[in-house]
Amino acid sequence: MNTEEILIQFIRSELTFDQEDANVAVDDPLLNGPLDSLGVLRLVAFIEEKFHVRVEDEDLVPENFQTVRRIAEYIHRKSAVGG
Repeated sequence: MNTEEILIQFIRSELTFDQEDANVAVDDPLLNGPLDSLGVLRLVAFIEEKFHVRVEDEDLVPENFQTVRRIAEYIHRKSAVGG
């Protein structure tokens, strides 16, 4: 599974509460949809554990968490510079 698939699986299984939100795709908007503020915190904890990257406070901006694709790009950038 690639990063995007792992993220989608986590969001679908852990962060969505209705069928409409569970159909999230890589370019679907997440904020004000499947991800609320608590969901973002749970997702950050998952990212740090699963991908071994440290999500800094200054990285918690909408641009990094708008879509699954954006989150995956963020993870790859952080991994490339050593977390």
